Amino acid sequence: MEARHAYIKGRRGNGIFYRSEDFIVLITIVSVLAKEGGVKVMAFCPMFNHIHFLIKNISLNDLRRFIQRLAIIFVKEYNNEYGRKGTVFQKPFGCSLKRTAKVIMGCVAYVFNNPVAAKLSRAAREYRWSLYAYHNNKNPYSEPLKKETCRNKMRVALKKVDYFHAKGQYLSYATLRDIFEYLNQKEHLQMIDYILSNYYFLSKESLEELYGSFSRMLIAVDSNAGAEFELEDDYGDHSVYRKMLGTVMKYGYTDQKLNFESLPRKEVGRLYKLLSERTRAPRDSINRFLHCDF
Repeated sequence: MEARHAYIKGRRGNGIFYRSEDFIVLITIVSVLAKEGGVKVMAFCPMFNHIHFLIKNISLNDLRRFIQRLAIIFVKEYNNEYGRKGTVFQKPFGCSLKRTAKVIMGCVAYVFNNPVAAKLSRAAREYRWSLYAYHNNKNPYSEPLKKETCRNKMRVALKKVDYFHAKGQYLSYATLRDIFEYLNQKEHLQMIDYILSNYYFLSKESLEELYGSFSRMLIAVDSNAGAEFELEDDYGDHSVYRKMLGTVMKYGYTDQKLNFESLPRKEVGRLYKLLSERTRAPRDSINRFLHCDF
């Protein structure tokens, strides 16, 4: 067995994933493309300004094609949503080949433990967007879902997810707005779990082959943070991005307004000063968050 670890970074290290919708659109696109191309993803983790993949037995050319297709679809959706132009991802993407079981296991642990190293969670299973918690649980972050007792609006929304999933289609921002429009907070959380469990794309078969059993993999990931020496990963403390997001949202920067590239430089400067005073975040982190260069 061999695998390739791919590291896709935001342009200039800038932020990409501010909202749950950003993560969901990406995940459903990856799910559709992986299924279409028979791509066996062993580990996956989208962070604020970069994405990790570990893919089994894939050639460099096939990996390039997979990432290119992913980037084209995601960037089109992202730019339409935020009213922006240009690329989202930095080129070229980073890649390293893993050839032995021990090295691949170390990379699996490394990818899933990214949120732990970045101070976003205490354990890999606490970070929703890597899909780690969905290995053996359909609703790890919400109350169990019973379709027969759901409100009518929730049942309608669930049917929409089922329709797109059955058609092999990803969920666009517009579709997500339609799905979440009439849901309350409890239903909102249940819906996110429902979408992610249905579009789950990690290759359990490959992971069980590597570790002997799925339970052994879970134990191994929880006890070993892994390491990556071949790729430059400067994620740092990502908890500051959550603090900054909470701050700007209080001032009305929500949803499509999170496109800071569209703001006048003077307004971005005021936000920079605000975030510096309120969060004490490092200069580089604020620049990445606001897509600026102060």
